[in-house]
Amino acid sequence: MTGTANVSRMLFYYHAVTLVFLLWFAAYDHRHHRIRNAALLAFLPWCLLYIPAALTEAPTCLVLLHCFLGFLCGFLLLLTVSLATGGGIGGGDIKLAAILGIPFGASGLMAVLAVSCILVLLHMGMLAICRKERPKQIPFAPYIFWGSFLYTLLLLPP
Repeated sequence: MTGTANVSRMLFYYHAVTLVFLLWFAAYDHRHHRIRNAALLAFLPWCLLYIPAALTEAPTCLVLLHCFLGFLCGFLLLLTVSLATGGGIGGGDIKLAAILGIPFGASGLMAVLAVSCILVLLHMGMLAICRKERPKQIPFAPYIFWGSFLYTLLLLPP
Protein backbone atom coordinates (compact mmCIF):
# COMPACT_ATOMS: atom_id res chain seq x y z
CA MET A 1 0.00 0.00 0.00
CA THR A 2 1.36 3.39 -0.95
CA GLY A 3 0.18 6.90 -0.29
CA THR A 4 -1.18 8.68 2.72
CA ALA A 5 -3.46 6.88 5.13
CA ASN A 6 -7.03 8.16 5.22
CA VAL A 7 -7.48 9.52 8.73
CA SER A 8 -10.96 10.47 9.84
CA ARG A 9 -11.26 13.84 11.51
CA MET A 10 -14.85 13.24 12.58
CA LEU A 11 -14.03 12.69 16.27
CA PHE A 12 -11.90 15.82 16.38
CA TYR A 13 -14.79 17.84 14.94
CA TYR A 14 -17.18 16.13 17.35
CA HIS A 15 -15.05 17.25 20.31
CA ALA A 16 -14.76 20.75 18.83
CA VAL A 17 -18.56 21.08 18.70
CA THR A 18 -18.73 19.67 22.24
CA LEU A 19 -16.63 22.66 23.30
CA VAL A 20 -19.41 24.98 22.09
CA PHE A 21 -21.83 23.29 24.48
CA LEU A 22 -19.27 23.46 27.29
CA LEU A 23 -18.75 27.16 26.65
CA TRP A 24 -22.47 27.70 27.23
CA PHE A 25 -22.33 25.67 30.47
CA ALA A 26 -19.28 27.66 31.57
CA ALA A 27 -20.90 31.02 30.89
CA TYR A 28 -24.10 30.05 32.69
CA ASP A 29 -22.24 28.57 35.67
CA HIS A 30 -20.00 31.63 35.90
CA ARG A 31 -23.01 33.93 35.97
CA HIS A 32 -25.49 31.92 38.09
CA HIS A 33 -23.27 29.43 39.98
CA ARG A 34 -25.38 26.49 38.86
CA ILE A 35 -25.88 24.07 36.00
CA ARG A 36 -29.47 23.30 35.12
CA ASN A 37 -30.61 19.69 34.96
CA ALA A 38 -32.67 20.46 31.84
CA ALA A 39 -29.53 21.67 30.06
CA LEU A 40 -27.61 18.56 31.11
CA LEU A 41 -30.47 16.38 29.90
CA ALA A 42 -30.42 18.20 26.56
CA PHE A 43 -26.62 17.70 26.36
CA LEU A 44 -26.84 13.95 27.01
CA PRO A 45 -28.03 12.94 23.48
CA TRP A 46 -25.12 14.87 21.98
CA CYS A 47 -22.69 12.95 24.18
CA LEU A 48 -24.37 9.67 23.27
CA LEU A 49 -23.81 10.49 19.59
CA TYR A 50 -20.16 9.84 20.30
CA ILE A 51 -20.88 6.10 20.31
CA PRO A 52 -21.86 5.75 16.63
CA ALA A 53 -19.16 8.26 15.65
CA ALA A 54 -16.48 6.23 17.43
CA LEU A 55 -17.71 2.93 15.98
CA THR A 56 -16.05 3.93 12.70
CA GLU A 57 -12.64 3.67 14.39
CA ALA A 58 -12.96 0.96 17.07
CA PRO A 59 -14.92 -2.22 17.81
CA THR A 60 -18.29 -1.90 19.52
CA CYS A 61 -17.28 -3.50 22.82
CA LEU A 62 -14.27 -1.18 23.20
CA VAL A 63 -16.31 1.94 22.43
CA LEU A 64 -19.03 0.95 24.91
CA LEU A 65 -16.44 0.14 27.59
CA HIS A 66 -14.66 3.45 26.91
CA CYS A 67 -17.93 5.38 27.34
CA PHE A 68 -19.16 3.45 30.37
CA LEU A 69 -15.88 3.73 32.26
CA GLY A 70 -15.63 7.44 31.45
CA PHE A 71 -19.16 8.03 32.73
CA LEU A 72 -18.52 6.01 35.87
CA CYS A 73 -15.15 7.65 36.62
CA GLY A 74 -16.51 11.16 36.18
CA PHE A 75 -19.49 10.49 38.39
CA LEU A 76 -17.72 8.59 41.15
CA LEU A 77 -14.65 10.83 41.36
CA LEU A 78 -16.52 14.10 41.77
CA LEU A 79 -19.18 12.49 43.98
CA THR A 80 -16.43 11.25 46.26
CA VAL A 81 -14.86 14.72 46.36
CA SER A 82 -18.25 16.26 47.12
CA LEU A 83 -18.91 13.81 49.96
CA ALA A 84 -15.40 14.22 51.38
CA THR A 85 -15.59 18.02 51.36
CA GLY A 86 -19.16 18.34 52.57
CA GLY A 87 -20.53 19.62 49.28
CA GLY A 88 -17.44 21.32 47.87
CA ILE A 89 -18.44 20.21 44.38
CA GLY A 90 -21.97 20.93 43.18
CA GLY A 91 -24.34 18.35 41.79
CA GLY A 92 -24.34 20.01 38.38
CA ASP A 93 -20.56 19.67 38.14
CA ILE A 94 -20.81 15.99 39.10
CA LYS A 95 -23.42 15.32 36.42
CA LEU A 96 -21.52 17.35 33.82
CA ALA A 97 -18.32 15.38 34.47
CA ALA A 98 -20.23 12.10 34.26
CA ILE A 99 -21.81 13.03 30.94
CA LEU A 100 -18.46 14.28 29.59
CA GLY A 101 -16.98 10.90 30.47
CA ILE A 102 -18.96 9.39 27.60
CA PRO A 103 -17.07 11.12 24.77
CA PHE A 104 -13.76 11.63 26.60
CA GLY A 105 -13.48 8.23 28.25
CA ALA A 106 -11.89 7.63 31.63
CA SER A 107 -8.34 8.64 30.71
CA GLY A 108 -9.42 11.69 28.71
CA LEU A 109 -11.77 12.85 31.45
CA MET A 110 -9.08 12.42 34.10
CA ALA A 111 -6.77 14.59 31.98
CA VAL A 112 -9.51 17.20 31.58
CA LEU A 113 -10.24 17.22 35.31
CA ALA A 114 -6.55 17.37 36.21
CA VAL A 115 -6.02 20.41 33.99
CA SER A 116 -9.23 21.95 35.36
CA CYS A 117 -8.05 21.52 38.95
CA ILE A 118 -4.64 22.98 38.14
CA LEU A 119 -6.35 26.00 36.58
CA VAL A 120 -8.54 26.42 39.67
CA LEU A 121 -5.47 26.30 41.91
CA LEU A 122 -3.65 28.86 39.77
CA HIS A 123 -6.68 31.15 39.79
CA MET A 124 -7.13 30.79 43.55
CA GLY A 125 -3.43 31.49 44.08
CA MET A 126 -3.62 34.64 41.98
CA LEU A 127 -6.70 35.79 43.89
CA ALA A 128 -4.97 35.16 47.20
CA ILE A 129 -1.92 37.16 46.11
CA CYS A 130 -3.83 40.06 44.55
CA ARG A 131 -6.85 40.41 46.83
CA LYS A 132 -5.72 38.64 50.01
CA GLU A 133 -9.11 36.89 50.14
CA ARG A 134 -10.70 33.68 48.95
CA PRO A 135 -14.10 33.54 47.27
CA LYS A 136 -16.77 31.44 48.98
CA GLN A 137 -17.92 29.65 45.81
CA ILE A 138 -16.09 28.93 42.59
CA PRO A 139 -17.99 27.89 39.46
CA PHE A 140 -16.18 24.79 38.19
CA ALA A 141 -17.73 24.51 34.71
CA PRO A 142 -15.53 27.29 33.25
CA TYR A 143 -12.46 25.34 34.32
CA ILE A 144 -13.92 22.15 32.86
CA PHE A 145 -14.36 24.07 29.60
CA TRP A 146 -10.72 25.20 29.58
CA GLY A 147 -9.51 21.73 30.51
CA SER A 148 -11.57 20.24 27.68
CA PHE A 149 -10.34 22.94 25.31
CA LEU A 150 -6.69 22.23 26.08
CA TYR A 151 -7.25 18.47 25.89
CA THR A 152 -8.97 18.77 22.52
CA LEU A 153 -6.41 21.20 21.17
CA LEU A 154 -3.27 19.47 22.41
CA LEU A 155 -4.03 15.77 22.71
CA LEU A 156 -6.54 14.92 20.01
CA PRO A 157 -5.07 14.77 16.52
CA PRO A 158 -6.71 17.22 14.10
